[in-house]
Amino acid sequence: MSAFHFSPRPNRAAEIHWREWSEAPFAQAERDEKPVLLAISAVWCHWCHVMDETTYSSPAVISLINDRFVPIRVDNDRRPDINARYNMGGWPTTALLTPHGEILKGGTYIPPDAMISLLDQIAQLYAEPDVRSSIARRAAEIKDRRTDASVRPEPSALDADTVPLVEEALWQSFDSDYGGFGTEPKFPQVEVLHFLLDLCARSQDDRAQTMLCKTLRAMADGGMYDHVEGGFFRYSTTRDYSVPHFEKMLEDLSGLLLACAKAAALFGDGALAKIAVDTKGYMDRRLWNDAFGAYGGSQDADEEYYALDEGARRNAKVPFVDSTVYASWNAAAARALILSEPLLAGCGADVRGWTERGLEVLETLWSKLMSDGLMCRYFDGASGVRGLLGDQAWSIWAALSAFSVTGTLTWLHRTGELIAAAEVLYSGDAQGYLDRPPAPDDPGRVGEPAILVDENAVMARALMAYAAYSGEQRWAARARAILGRTASKYRGLGTFAAGYAAAVLEAQSPPLEVNIVGRRGMPAVRAMRAAAAGVAKPALRINTIDPVAEPQRLRMAGYTDEPSAAAYVCREGECFARAVDAETLRAVLRDVGAAPERGRDLAADPLSLM
Repeated sequence: MSAFHFSPRPNRAAEIHWREWSEAPFAQAERDEKPVLLAISAVWCHWCHVMDETTYSSPAVISLINDRFVPIRVDNDRRPDINARYNMGGWPTTALLTPHGEILKGGTYIPPDAMISLLDQIAQLYAEPDVRSSIARRAAEIKDRRTDASVRPEPSALDADTVPLVEEALWQSFDSDYGGFGTEPKFPQVEVLHFLLDLCARSQDDRAQTMLCKTLRAMADGGMYDHVEGGFFRYSTTRDYSVPHFEKMLEDLSGLLLACAKAAALFGDGALAKIAVDTKGYMDRRLWNDAFGAYGGSQDADEEYYALDEGARRNAKVPFVDSTVYASWNAAAARALILSEPLLAGCGADVRGWTERGLEVLETLWSKLMSDGLMCRYFDGASGVRGLLGDQAWSIWAALSAFSVTGTLTWLHRTGELIAAAEVLYSGDAQGYLDRPPAPDDPGRVGEPAILVDENAVMARALMAYAAYSGEQRWAARARAILGRTASKYRGLGTFAAGYAAAVLEAQSPPLEVNIVGRRGMPAVRAMRAAAAGVAKPALRINTIDPVAEPQRLRMAGYTDEPSAAAYVCREGECFARAVDAETLRAVLRDVGAAPERGRDLAADPLSLM
């Protein structure tokens, strides 16, 4: 059976002598003095399938590649680190490389005639010894300059203007007629939506609410949403969200489900609550992989299938589903389900079992994708590609969400262990986490490990939450140092700085702390935790401390054991309210949520805990 996924329609792409990414094909290219042809595709990618059916099915292209290149095929979902370095602007990507991994030329979809011309040009050029030597010298010089520039960046404090400047950039890009940002094509931009949600959870921000609600409702009401089976498509080809590109991606579905749930709870929007419920229904029907106990990664685009009504679809062939379990995407799905259940329950939605399903997914990650302390990238019967940063960061963040909502100490312990293991990725010189550990199968071929803004932002948020729950404040300091490293760079990212800005917002305006002290089995503890988990505003961190099972954490938090349960509401360590039942706690949080600054004012006259 082929290790590669090709278009499900007739094609000859398998006749190319594709190699998997490893040291071996690069070594062969060096011995044979040939360039490498790197093809990056994805199971869900429509134009990747077209490339298989056209360009890679051309006899002339097949012959040229097999004779004069060493071809390597990479699945974007399985090796996002390779995609991050070599993507030429979309999928499919065709990158022509030296045997040392430096880019000669490349593009996205290349038709057969253009590909023949390009391959001829590169093959003839690379056949000249003087040209090869010149290319090698220039590549070495570029690598040296890049290495010098990446070491010991100047330290920076967090920019107080980050959040307002990014919000202003979003407002300037906002499409007030149709929702979303920019023109066409329009992607969901999940990080943007969650940044806006974080703003709305902290203050009355009319601009953020306008951008958020207009965009979510436009996507949900238009062609971006599958009104028959539920779930969002990958993006819209048109400004008004009327004509989608029909792939469905677990990565986006998870973020959009949680965004709809939070918006429904924040603004009392029953229509968005239903969209969240129906999206989860789609995920369970189509993407759930019962054999592995987690969600598959994606479902293919098929314009003819999605043009059918509900009755016709029942008898039609369902588009291919990639049942591979991807760690970060499933972690995001687990987090979305665990956080959404109490929020949507407060909206009257039937969400029974959502938390249990999210916990099942997390158990799968820890049991099937963990290898020597670090998460692997994917599982398809065996785990593969250990230690990519995104998989660690999202798994940590999801496990902390599980601890927050359930109070189960196992998730806090597992988080601490994974954070400790992820230290192999931390670069003190560069003040951030590298996107991958040193890998024996690709030394020097994928370039130096990189510090990616988005993945470090997620890691920073996870570390801040862990510090708050565990009391180990060194991790909060680490998070601020990571964010400070990119404080001078976010301005050039425009709307793509939203994920970073959300992490900065969390550092500068931390969530309120709800510290529930009491035996975990006590009904009052469970009731107060459920009450806090159902609150959309203000932003909260819920920390359950069992004084019998966790005397050390109790002492670190500054509380004393009491015969009955109590919840303390605090801001940055200063407590200003105490509740002994769920209704009182709900009233305190409702009061603060109606005027978030009230919590700051009350904290000026802190509650005595002793």
